[in-house]
Amino acid sequence: MTISSPLRYPGSKKKLVAYLHEILRFNEIGPNVLIEPFVGGGSVALYFLLNNIVDKIIIADKDKLIYSFWKVLFSDPDHLINFIKKVKIDLNNFYKYKEIANNTRRHNANKLAETCLFLNRTSFSGMLTNGAGPIGGKKQESEYKIDCRFNKEMLINKIKPLSLFGKRVIVLPYDWKGTMKYAEEWLERKKGLNKLLFYFDPPFYYKADQLYRCYFNEKDHKDLCEEIISLKHDWLLSYDNTPEIKKMYSKFRKKNMHIQVPYSINSHAVRIEKEIIITPLKLPKISFS
Repeated sequence: MTISSPLRYPGSKKKLVAYLHEILRFNEIGPNVLIEPFVGGGSVALYFLLNNIVDKIIIADKDKLIYSFWKVLFSDPDHLINFIKKVKIDLNNFYKYKEIANNTRRHNANKLAETCLFLNRTSFSGMLTNGAGPIGGKKQESEYKIDCRFNKEMLINKIKPLSLFGKRVIVLPYDWKGTMKYAEEWLERKKGLNKLLFYFDPPFYYKADQLYRCYFNEKDHKDLCEEIISLKHDWLLSYDNTPEIKKMYSKFRKKNMHIQVPYSINSHAVRIEKEIIITPLKLPKISFS
């Protein structure tokens, strides 16, 4: 879910993204705009944008690091590219950016975007949480060192083509409530863009404090559920597959998904994450290997 890498095209989530696309085709839905209030790594939004499934995406994340990364990527990509070229990938910078991440109010969007990118590429499993340590450990005694995922040429080659889509992207610093409100008000001002699709990828119900900087309590999960089920637009929702979530959305169609996720970024061993797709739309009977 939102722990996926901000610069990764659908990899571990490839099966999930493919199935979401298949749901739209099966229901003969052609949305103009995708709204993703928990954009995180952006696998779904980017896939829909780059493959012209939608004309526009509205993405948001309450986490200031993630919001700033996407904002700067689409508004000032040269800043990120210059940062990548010049930054030294070492433990000193790792702890420097850890400190920035813990004091986001003191820094502007450019610095927070740098922080998001640096920590994502140098932290264990790419996570931005306070407890995530550096790849290779504090003593850098592992086979894989802190710079093993910071391929500068590769990162620049991903940022450049993505940034060209900036006119088709709106990036918001809001939580899910603010994003949904913005989307509705934005739609009222537009003509011809009247088919919205909401995709929700909220924090997991279990172990959220270990996976996210911004996570939910029980009331947050219930509030989101109440808002989603009252939506007048098409929507898709992915969650961790738990009894509590199934009960909340008991009236809607569900599809179990098994997503292969590396135990660490550089490991060939994988764990199987159980996610569930929830939607009022009809679900096609298809599986992806």
